[in-house]
Amino acid sequence: MKHHGLKMTIASVLAASVVLSGCTKTEVTPSQSGNPTPQVQKPVEISWLSFDFPEQDGSLVQNWIEKKFNVKIKNMRIDRQNWKDQLNLRLATNELPDMWLLWGTADVSTYSQQGLLAELPIEEIKKKMPTLAEFIDKNQPSAWNDGLINGKSYGIPITNLEGVLPLHPFYNGDWLKAVGYNQPPTTLKELEDVLYKFRNNDPDGNGKKDTFGLTGYGKIGAADSFQYVFGAHHVHPKSWSKDKSGNLVYGITTEGARESFKLLNKWFKDGVLDPEFITNDGKRNDFENKRVGISTENWSNFRENGKIGQLAKKNGINLMVGKALEGPYGPGKLAMWGLTGNYIGMSVDAGKNPAKKEKIYEILNSFYSDKDSYLMSQFGEDGVHYSMENGKPVIKEDFKDSKKRINMGFGNYYGLLSRKSKAFEPFTYSAEEIAQRDQLAQGVERVVNEAKFIIPSAVKYPDLVNIEQEYFIKFITGEVDTDKGFDRFVETWNKSGGKEITEEVNKIYKELSLKK
Repeated sequence: MKHHGLKMTIASVLAASVVLSGCTKTEVTPSQSGNPTPQVQKPVEISWLSFDFPEQDGSLVQNWIEKKFNVKIKNMRIDRQNWKDQLNLRLATNELPDMWLLWGTADVSTYSQQGLLAELPIEEIKKKMPTLAEFIDKNQPSAWNDGLINGKSYGIPITNLEGVLPLHPFYNGDWLKAVGYNQPPTTLKELEDVLYKFRNNDPDGNGKKDTFGLTGYGKIGAADSFQYVFGAHHVHPKSWSKDKSGNLVYGITTEGARESFKLLNKWFKDGVLDPEFITNDGKRNDFENKRVGISTENWSNFRENGKIGQLAKKNGINLMVGKALEGPYGPGKLAMWGLTGNYIGMSVDAGKNPAKKEKIYEILNSFYSDKDSYLMSQFGEDGVHYSMENGKPVIKEDFKDSKKRINMGFGNYYGLLSRKSKAFEPFTYSAEEIAQRDQLAQGVERVVNEAKFIIPSAVKYPDLVNIEQEYFIKFITGEVDTDKGFDRFVETWNKSGGKEITEEVNKIYKELSLKK
């Protein structure tokens, strides 16, 4: 079968080979008496593309899937470090994955426009995967629009559970108490007071002026480091949000951003913002090592068993969770990453084979909503590979080696959706942790990026990202002022492609809104 619209630059694309479709067939085998036996369905063959692949076929999880769903899995093995090149070589010989991991909307756009992906209408996904659909509809229904290409859906969203949680500021609780606060600040004014005292009042009691209020990760993108400051002004520098007239505007070009930069510049000049933030890549763990008193990250990293939580506990830091900060526009907001990120697609061949398409939906839905499928895909057999302790699966010593587990089929290759379902969070987090997290998130207004969809014109202006990063740093350091200098930045941004992108963003957004 030839796929028109396949635009490859690979020299080997001279002809298309035949892809064997695993259509469902029935075979009748005569019994010894000569009477036909009941019809037996032949397994549906599904080529499977994900990451962290088992090195050999016939792994424990593969065999379990094949038996449970009456399928035959053909494993496609592509190294994650060289994914694009290896995949394109496969596609050049017409070797399409039936179940296809897509790294973000860029992949959805590229391969759908090459005619390689089957259309997967949103209503079809909702019908076939109701648990996933319920999570999206409840937490961020606009996320259905994120992966649309020319108004059509080609991918099943891989839900990011933490993406719908607000990114709270976290404080060194002992430092707060040392400067006179029993609770984290709730307003920008209180935050400023805390930051100056973290710098000037020796909160760690070592007799040295070696502490700072906050820092940022200027080397890898500082925007998220100060998101609670921007959130107090109802913006995020990298997000598109509605203005008063209902149009989408880009965060870093707004008046809210200007006011945030003014404040950050003041703190930088007064020395409460770490001057080394410009070259900071986040690897020195300033918060965990008691150099600064405030940080922000996703909730799971700060919980007691999280990456930051463990190190903070080891270093004797009493963590306090902060809230959105009230600012000049009233109650503040907190940023969130957003529900969507990557997608699962199906090849155009799979889309033309109803039996194969149905099986892929069935398997994916099972991993997202069925407890037994989840446990098998991640842990194996109860009593053999793991044991249940206090309601949580604990891997047995003989099976803790990560490479061994991957080669048995555990993890992401088959169970791509297993750790993406809220239904299975109790197997990872305690009831107390989940209750605390949900309580923290309750009632928090979030800054949502309303334009995570593909913006075609954006690829024409790759330098915009560099312009934004350059000015972000210069506004804070004062190299460019936040009055006329900010106005010139917005003008430069618009002339460098921002104006065209803004017009296209609003055009697409309005078209999507009309379809709701």
